[in-house]
Amino acid sequence: MNAKQLAGNRDFWAGIILVFCLALLLFAVHLRKTFLTPHAQFELFATFNKVDGITEGSLVRLSGTQVGKVTQMELDPYYRIKMTLSFPEMIELPDDTAAIIETDGLVGNKHIELVPGGNDEMLQNGDTIVYTQDVLLLDELLSRFLEWMRLKKGIVGTQAVKGGN
Repeated sequence: MNAKQLAGNRDFWAGIILVFCLALLLFAVHLRKTFLTPHAQFELFATFNKVDGITEGSLVRLSGTQVGKVTQMELDPYYRIKMTLSFPEMIELPDDTAAIIETDGLVGNKHIELVPGGNDEMLQNGDTIVYTQDVLLLDELLSRFLEWMRLKKGIVGTQAVKGGN
């Protein structure tokens, strides 16, 4: 065997080993995604009128601790948003649990907070959370406050006129 053939063989085998290592790496990534990533074993549904700031992937919390994620959002026939809340493991929640859209701080990220009720019956996989509270937007709150101030001013103004006569 001459030096040229030996160098060609070495390059060939180095290429084969490289392709094998890349294939092994891709297989390991696929294996991790498929088998090691926890899949939702427990799903609940909740329907809201207004969900500004909530998207697929938003956190679901219980007592401030993340227990799941919003995995799907769809519009129902009554133009409400039906959400699928997925959990990696089953959690026991009374069937009168409430799902509330909350904000971290004044203008932080929005998430779903679960507030357990007091019933003895527990929610089962695939059940719907009946008690929900929509997101309260800051501009909506400000608008309500200004409307209340206008009404209050009108009442005070009317009383002042009546008292002066």
